[in-house]
Amino acid sequence: MARAPKVFTWSDGFHRYTVAATSRAKALAAWETDRDLFKEGVAQEAPDAPDAKAALAVPGAVIRRAEAGLKSAVDKLPKPKPRKVDDAAEAKRKQALAEAEAALEAAETEQRDAEADLERRRRKLDAEAAALSDSWTTRRAALARTIQRLRSR
Repeated sequence: MARAPKVFTWSDGFHRYTVAATSRAKALAAWETDRDLFKEGVAQEAPDAPDAKAALAVPGAVIRRAEAGLKSAVDKLPKPKPRKVDDAAEAKRKQALAEAEAALEAAETEQRDAEADLERRRRKLDAEAAALSDSWTTRRAALARTIQRLRSR
């Protein structure tokens, strides 16, 4: 005669695992654990568990149900109280913020102006270098022609 299955359950804090099995060893095998959850006091026989009927309908199958877990624990924490805003301190903070933003804008304008000035000077130097190069090319060609003319005599 086959033994009637019993309902066993345990929870990891996030899920509740329920199984109908004929022994604790078969329940542990269904949960695929190498720990003895019964010896640790985590698992127990629970004929009145919420998922007992579902587990008995399919013996050996693990019924997994989400538990309250972390979200529930976080929801139970006391809500932070809103800070009281000191009007004078808030006005001072806003003034300091406005001054800092103005200083940043001035610094950015100064930087743009310095970069534009540097670019103008760079273009002027490039033009001067090109003129010097052209002058040198013309002068060298004239001197080379003079040397060539004097050698050919």
